[in-house]
Amino acid sequence: MCAGNRKDIEATGPLPRAEALSGGGLLVCAAGKINLNLLVGPPREDGYHSLDSLVAKVTLYDEIELRLRSDGRIGFSCCGADCGEDEHNLALRAAKLLADGRDVPGADIVLRKRIPPGKGLGGGSSDAAAVLRGLNELWRLGLSKGGLAALAAELSSDAPLFLGPPGARMTGRGERIESITVHPFLAVLWVSDLVCSTTAVYKTFDHSPAEMGKQLDPKLLAGPPSHWRGLLENQLAPAAEWLYPQLRRVREEISVAVSKPVCLTGSGSALFVLCNDLEEARQVLAASPERLRRDCIIVASNPW
Repeated sequence: MCAGNRKDIEATGPLPRAEALSGGGLLVCAAGKINLNLLVGPPREDGYHSLDSLVAKVTLYDEIELRLRSDGRIGFSCCGADCGEDEHNLALRAAKLLADGRDVPGADIVLRKRIPPGKGLGGGSSDAAAVLRGLNELWRLGLSKGGLAALAAELSSDAPLFLGPPGARMTGRGERIESITVHPFLAVLWVSDLVCSTTAVYKTFDHSPAEMGKQLDPKLLAGPPSHWRGLLENQLAPAAEWLYPQLRRVREEISVAVSKPVCLTGSGSALFVLCNDLEEARQVLAASPERLRRDCIIVASNPW
């Protein structure tokens, strides 16, 4: 089974992407992500925003149990972090989308949520990608990675990301994925109870949209993060901090305490500090404000 991700442990170890279950079925792991650099353009005619983001998967996982049925139906249950209403859950929607128009035996899906929603960590999109990948194998459909990515793009802008490499440049509305090399790193994540609405953050951003800047040269990321972490930018951060002033206060408090750049992932609310190694990550954790340490977890860049 996938390892637990309580806030008081270091989730630094890689886990198998999928494991066979006794009696048949698969256990698939869905990794979270952090946006290292996130540039955002004004709204497009289709309502989406153009994105240019350098992204890394990290060792924070949801786990999804997939077992075959014989009646063609899809059963679903979810526990752990807030899963939302079933009809909106991306894992269930992914299974239904994959089954649509195909003769499949059905499946029971058990989702154990450990990546909290509303933090910019991509848990829902990663769940969708993991279900598409797992059921494609379990149902022996033989869809290519490109075919799965096309389905993933129907579910969310960044779901195709989680079918791709461990480090990626994500462009378009998020559906175009290019592999990049990211030096192995540790990150201290602050995952508070604050939930940021992605829709609200983008609407706030649209009140004073910035021109999309020039992307950081991805080649820089091949070196240790201490060489480039001070260059990172998230163009959604000002909107998120305007909408949620407590987010700005916490970021500033952490920054002063640890004397290192503190970044926002996605539309928030998770904050992170990149570290070269575990020793530096533990030092950052020890230096952070005591009242905020309960919200911390140390993660590593993900190898798959």
